[in-house]
Amino acid sequence: MRIVQILPSLNDGGVERGVVDSNRLYVRAGHESVVISAGGRRVAQIEADGGRHVALDVRSKNPLTAPFRAWALRRALRAIRPDLVHFRSRVPGWLTLWANRPLGLPTVSTMHGLNHPGPYSSVMVRADRVICVSTAGRAFVREHYPWVPEARLSVIPRGVDLETFDPARLDAAWQAAFRRRWGLEGRFVALVVGRVSRLKGVDVLIRAVAELKDAWPELAALVVGGPQKHQEGYLDELRALARDLGVGDRVVFAGSQSHIPEIDALADVLCSCNVSKPESFGRTVAEALAMETPVVAAAHGGVLDIVRDGLDGFLVPPGDPHALAQALLRIRGASFGPLRPHIAERFTAERMAADTLALYADLLAAR
Repeated sequence: MRIVQILPSLNDGGVERGVVDSNRLYVRAGHESVVISAGGRRVAQIEADGGRHVALDVRSKNPLTAPFRAWALRRALRAIRPDLVHFRSRVPGWLTLWANRPLGLPTVSTMHGLNHPGPYSSVMVRADRVICVSTAGRAFVREHYPWVPEARLSVIPRGVDLETFDPARLDAAWQAAFRRRWGLEGRFVALVVGRVSRLKGVDVLIRAVAELKDAWPELAALVVGGPQKHQEGYLDELRALARDLGVGDRVVFAGSQSHIPEIDALADVLCSCNVSKPESFGRTVAEALAMETPVVAAAHGGVLDIVRDGLDGFLVPPGDPHALAQALLRIRGASFGPLRPHIAERFTAERMAADTLALYADLLAAR
């Protein structure tokens, strides 16, 4: 098969990492992989893994330039002549549907987020096949887009690259240097990984650390990830909150980092604190478990497919700092069996790619 994947850009994020993993595994399985995006630092990895990258502006939300960009995408698809097109975000989705009208190529979408339902977001369920990354995602489609035929939907969880997230392949020297740089030696580290936005509930973790500041002075929060676009000021709000609560020296904002497996492994617990909008899957949760790090997660959304309460960590009510604080205390005193086998059995990049390729084959056979 000649497969085209389309996403806004190739920088940081779970969608981007998923495309990089899929590209590598599609090529390894003997398929031709083409990725279309506006570019980014992961383009080099796409090409190093045997894929091809085509740079187009499929990111801008400017409606005035959309017709021209759809025309440019149509021209690119005519030149590539793919067997199918797989889009992974709303702007690329609309551009794909407009560009594809005279081409009639089979289309697949993946709903990576539980975006606010409505006409704009509905593009994600207008493909010939719709991949939901969790049972929560499928339930979301059934609730908000009941007109979508059940046969169009499939649940394919995101997968962890177990070659990268492997406790046996850690850079111990880098870990030690990271601990020293951020003052984490002798600390119990509660980690949050991902783009920092109001949806991620980092403030809930800060309030939990503040609740325990007298009883547990070794507890520290480590926030890894840059700010969400247009929310750069939120980082300053979080720093101010930590100072106001008296834990400014116990909340570390380390920014974007590339050694996520090493950071997962040095943490004592990973926290997934989404409040109003749950994770559609929870890739960072699965990656932490693959590194044998237990999890405390808000009990909603896709993490319910991953975290077994009491076995992999603990589930807590969303937006409840006291419940999170109590769960952290329980983590400190708990012992867990091996966590990695659960991920290796159900949530690998290889399984994700194999299931997606099977869906592609089924779609092409039906067409």
